[in-house]
Amino acid sequence: MKHDTVRLSSGTCRFVAHRGLSGLETENTCAAFLAAGLRGYWGIETDVHPTPDGRFVCSHDRDLRRVSGVAGFDVRTRPSAETRSVPLLDPDGETRRSDLRVPFFEDYLAICRKYGRVPVVELKDGPFDLRTVRRLVARVREAGLLDRAVFIAFDWGDCLRARKVCPDNEVMHLVGGGGGQRTLAEHVAHRIGADYRHDLVTPELVSAFHAAGLRVNAWIVDTLADAARLLDAGVDLITTDILEEAQGS
Repeated sequence: MKHDTVRLSSGTCRFVAHRGLSGLETENTCAAFLAAGLRGYWGIETDVHPTPDGRFVCSHDRDLRRVSGVAGFDVRTRPSAETRSVPLLDPDGETRRSDLRVPFFEDYLAICRKYGRVPVVELKDGPFDLRTVRRLVARVREAGLLDRAVFIAFDWGDCLRARKVCPDNEVMHLVGGGGGQRTLAEHVAHRIGADYRHDLVTPELVSAFHAAGLRVNAWIVDTLADAARLLDAGVDLITTDILEEAQGS
């Protein structure tokens, strides 16, 4: 288990804590969000799911097995209070801590606001319908963070709905190794930035998006070698489990 971040100079690039500071604390928990808030991260990323009782919870997987050891627990089909009752595992994968629970979206937003961090909100396992996107954005507005929030999604339709609801916010399309890339013209037409798995990012891709006035994020970047390559390529954001901007960089 890691006990501290790895720091590096990053120039103008800004770092986003992936699922909170998930290299040190259990992902998508208040402990991970607080750990990021207390360090020098520009943003804190989380994954958001709607619940049947109208709430939103922060979890990467719908099924809590990986982070709790509890089989067959789907956060999208259980009442939010029931989801909150499940104790999660410490990063060692063996110890349950009573403070580790699936947070409500409002908990995450409160931590972002308290520590002045940009909320980077992934609409997880979409598509989200327009009504659900509006409800999600309303929670961000109520927290006083809509002026700085970034919305990201693998589902292109979710990106378009986020753009429709939030015409002035940054929206970025997530792309991994399974396809899903859109043309630069589509990105430009809807003002949607690029949020690419780090091994797919090239200097040419960054230059093309920058020429169109759009930013590029690279995920998940956890080694100094990968970070150095991406900084040389000119990415705007790096999403990471454990790297941290050195103070004054």
